[in-house]
Amino acid sequence: MKAQFKFLSGARAGQVESVAKAYIGIGRHPLSDVRFDSERDLDVSIRHAAILRRSAGYVLQDLGSKNGTYLNGQKVTGDAPLASGDVVSFGPKGPAVEFRTVETEGDPLLSTADAAVRPSRPREVIAAAVAPAPPAPPAGGRAPRSSTAVRVAQEVARQTRDLRRTTKVLLSLLFVTVAAFGVLQWKGTRDRARELAELRARADSLALEGQRIASQLQNEVAGLRDALTQAQTETEQLRRELAAGGNAETMTRLRNALTAAERRQRTLLGAAGVDYRAISRANQDAVVLLVVEYAPGQVVSGTGFAIDSQGTIVTNRHVLAGEDGTRRPTRIGVMFAGSAQMFRGDLVAIAEDIDIGVVRAAIRGGNPHVTGLVREREGIERGDPVAMLGYPLGFDLPMDHNGTVPIADPSLIVGTVSKVLTNLVQVDGYGAPGASGSAVFDRRGRVIGVLFGGQRESDGRIVYAVPSHLLVRFLEGQGLLRR
Repeated sequence: MKAQFKFLSGARAGQVESVAKAYIGIGRHPLSDVRFDSERDLDVSIRHAAILRRSAGYVLQDLGSKNGTYLNGQKVTGDAPLASGDVVSFGPKGPAVEFRTVETEGDPLLSTADAAVRPSRPREVIAAAVAPAPPAPPAGGRAPRSSTAVRVAQEVARQTRDLRRTTKVLLSLLFVTVAAFGVLQWKGTRDRARELAELRARADSLALEGQRIASQLQNEVAGLRDALTQAQTETEQLRRELAAGGNAETMTRLRNALTAAERRQRTLLGAAGVDYRAISRANQDAVVLLVVEYAPGQVVSGTGFAIDSQGTIVTNRHVLAGEDGTRRPTRIGVMFAGSAQMFRGDLVAIAEDIDIGVVRAAIRGGNPHVTGLVREREGIERGDPVAMLGYPLGFDLPMDHNGTVPIADPSLIVGTVSKVLTNLVQVDGYGAPGASGSAVFDRRGRVIGVLFGGQRESDGRIVYAVPSHLLVRFLEGQGLLRR
């Protein structure tokens, strides 16, 4: 019996490979038995997983890989039995292979074992050489005796010849072994150097991004201070003009200008005084990481948030039904913030005119939920500071672990409302794949929108959200929210 692998995705998609070994290593290492492309299949670790043949069949093990090993969509945490036709995925979004067993006439593994106990081959028997006939003795004399020294020299020469032959074979084997070891060491050093260079590049990029964000925050604080100073100057100017008096037209103009200045200053003061820490503490436990599987090996992640204690969770339609809205998930996993437990979610409703979907997770004892939803459109204005809690890039961002299982931990992102339309709220903030379905909170910690996408050319800096009043209308129409 031997193991057969059909590559379903990745750089080797469509290829088939068979291995007849008791231990099958899988990864991007050049000596892996099942090897992935080291340049393109980067979701696969250098030494990712192994398949072992046991008396009861094959089992799958994860070797501490970066992205994890999945058997039929389930993450492998120990020895996972393999059956013919199972699908093994290397990372939630990485390449996948189909595993099958193929019967062979002779089992190479058993043959090897038999060979191990076979008695050693008997030593070679060398026939003794026939000595030439001695010369005839002289007439009337005695036959000469053969010299003992000559016989000893002949035996020593024969044994020395065999020893030299054996020594040459052993030296050749030693040279081949040392050369092979040197090649393995060189390849391992090269792979480690490449991986180290990649990690250094990521660290440098992270440091530069941190410097850029720090500089941006400093500029924003300076800009806020300047805006407040300008608003105060305008207010003082208006006060002087009002003290001077004027006709009715002048008074109307000054009154409108004063009202606008007061509103602008209140907005600036509100932005300066937003307690983002309080917003996060009040709502973060209600934010969930969604894992949606359409088919074996086809898994996406997104964000959602619970609106009540009965497990009603709001997310995006495209997270549950795909970009075209025609797909249906076979399984939905729900992981609340601060937890490593994955609950089962059931699809409840999908909106047709807005990017909203609803999932329900049955959790004994109830679950945390957000502070509240803003029901009126008038509750959102341009310039309002907002906060977003979600899971941009899903499991790729750092998280704590409970053993090998990650603990869900959402990211807090702050921004400003830059445009308010009937069916859209535009926010200057940040969004990335996996953040779809994140709640957008106002300064009081209430949901004013549901993040669903962004402007591609902005590199995630301009994002869009479904206004909360449209969400409320949909939930009420489905009987999921009381009026």
